[in-house]
Amino acid sequence: MVKMNKLKFLFTIIIAIPSGICFSDVKPTDLKYIEEIVVIGNKEDLKEIPGSGSVIEQSQIDRFDHIDLGQLLASTPGIYIREEDGFGLRPNIGIRGATSDRSQKITIMEDGVLITPAPYSAPAAYYVPNVSRVHTLEVLKGPSAIQYGPHTVGGAINFVSRPIPEAEVFEVELSKGMDNFYKYQTAVGGQFNRVGVLLDGLAYGSDGFKSLDGGGETGFKRNDFSIKVSWEPDTNLAQLLTFKLGYGEEDADETYLGLSDADFRTNPQRRYRASQLANFKTEHTKVLINYGLMINDYWRINLKGYFNQFHRDWNKLDGFVLGPALQAVLSRPDQFTTQYKILKGEANSLPLNSQTLDVTSNDRSFISKGIQFSLTQNKDFGWANLESKFGARFHQDHVERQHSPISYLMTDGNLVTDGISRPYKVWNKAESEALALYISETLSFKKLSIEAGVRFEDIKGNKKDFANNSNTKSDQEFTSPGLGILYKVNDQITILAGAYKGFSPPGPGSKVKPEQSLNYEYGIRYSKTDFNLEIVAFHSDYKELIGRCRVSDTDCKPGEEFNGGEIEISGIEFSAGVQSPIIQGINLVANSTYTYTSSSFKSTFFSGFSQWGLVKANDELPYLPEHSGQISIGFESNKWSLFSTVKFQAKMREKPGQKPIEENLHTDDYVTADITATHFYNEKLTLQLILHNATDETAIVSHRPFGARPNRPRALVGRIKYQL
Repeated sequence: MVKMNKLKFLFTIIIAIPSGICFSDVKPTDLKYIEEIVVIGNKEDLKEIPGSGSVIEQSQIDRFDHIDLGQLLASTPGIYIREEDGFGLRPNIGIRGATSDRSQKITIMEDGVLITPAPYSAPAAYYVPNVSRVHTLEVLKGPSAIQYGPHTVGGAINFVSRPIPEAEVFEVELSKGMDNFYKYQTAVGGQFNRVGVLLDGLAYGSDGFKSLDGGGETGFKRNDFSIKVSWEPDTNLAQLLTFKLGYGEEDADETYLGLSDADFRTNPQRRYRASQLANFKTEHTKVLINYGLMINDYWRINLKGYFNQFHRDWNKLDGFVLGPALQAVLSRPDQFTTQYKILKGEANSLPLNSQTLDVTSNDRSFISKGIQFSLTQNKDFGWANLESKFGARFHQDHVERQHSPISYLMTDGNLVTDGISRPYKVWNKAESEALALYISETLSFKKLSIEAGVRFEDIKGNKKDFANNSNTKSDQEFTSPGLGILYKVNDQITILAGAYKGFSPPGPGSKVKPEQSLNYEYGIRYSKTDFNLEIVAFHSDYKELIGRCRVSDTDCKPGEEFNGGEIEISGIEFSAGVQSPIIQGINLVANSTYTYTSSSFKSTFFSGFSQWGLVKANDELPYLPEHSGQISIGFESNKWSLFSTVKFQAKMREKPGQKPIEENLHTDDYVTADITATHFYNEKLTLQLILHNATDETAIVSHRPFGARPNRPRALVGRIKYQL
């Protein structure tokens, strides 16, 4: 499937560009610029970008030691989170109205390269790196996001891994908490002559906070290991070659099955007997080779090659063989009394398809690999500065799905196989190859900066259905321009504005049209030494919105795609922060964020996608809260710190509509508070107590995949960190 002309084109660019460049000596201190593992940098760099974004630095990540990406991203405006399992194992994240379902409409990267299992062929795999191994988290939302595809309708998130330390480091962390939660983490590394090495490992898990009727496991465990080696050649030119190898695995007794609303209000941590066989296993291997070269003060080149192999097998209840959908049973248990009792183990199944439970092994294998190149040139004209960027990426990925059902009868509270052999429900392979190019120019003149850029993608896909021996191909091209403007009124006040065309491609072999958006933003920043404020308004016009069928959706095949017409999304993002001494040796640190969002479909239509169904013009979109935000306040000294954070999110529709949200399927309003106290015993030892969800707030955070699902209840965690 690989087309050699694309590879020749890419390598021709890589080889030819340096030929006209003048080489000169560069100091080794410039090495930090050439790895290009960041898309923004730090919070100071963020102020210079002609567009909006956020940087969550190590100190903020460390403050509450979250393992849930959603909890961490709550400090960023314009981010929408739909919880699913309470621990953040399967996150649903959206940016500026792009659907949060399985995080499928955002570009997710680690160290500047695509990290999800198959971002083109299977974007709805809802995988993210382990947050505990992240050094910095970057969120890019404005026109600069077009540099990082394929999904640019919302924005991009980049996970920056821990850098190789300049001095020798040996670090150990131990955490223990309620529900037998544990987290063990270690890192060792340093610089040896011109070679740097970092080894780090992470293991964490829990017995789970849910209780399975009749007994059984409901917890999880994850392991994640990485080695990073760098080499700085002893030459006049600043060069750096870095190799990273990582391996991760997960074993979780997690289910799609939730509860009826009535059972949730009685015991939200309950699990029905029909979920007793649920188990989720993954293995992930990743390789990254990164070469950076600073030719002189004006030219910088970076070349990366990456490979990711991911396998998952989720054995879980999918429903009844030929019975009512689980969502219908749990939404209307009075109408489906027999099936409802079978799910709870209160009634035995008769050997009928309408009472036989379908437990399917959802086995999927993924490969994602590519090579990407970037060239940056800075020209200083004295009266102005021009930064030019060019990037190219050739990428391939595929997913192979084998969904094997086994049918069971509920018998005296246990699942007993009926011995009937059943064919694959899904057996296919989807593969993609893509050539992506982008170019941007940023002109800075006195107080004004203007960034103009364009992205081009050529995507070829192929889907083989082994069950019916069919083969479907697709070919799509898309050009995405963007423009951002930054004007510094004075040293404190900055005005920003931007517009760009977003794009989210359908999967291989799909007949639906690509999702497109016209995105606009404008806002103001105010920044002083001890105070910052940002207000940004955004608006997006979508057409050909894409919805993807999941195993939990009815009357469609997993992976099948649908178009949803035109929609409008508007909102306002607010963030503010203060850091100031209040008395000698003690600082006040306070931050707040808030997002207001409105949305509407612009036409009336009926869709076979069960999350939409019958849609009327002006219906609001599902899973998009009107109000969300966070307030954090704390005090810190060189010996201790004390912080509290309150997060709030308004109830969300779970189906399109215009009537009051309470009249249809919806999530709850909820407010949660976290508290942490840290004692810096000495330079080597740190002691910490963290109380998550201090008020023990309980809420329905989703009715999908099947039935009402809770947030994580109150959890106390103790943490010890020791560093030599």
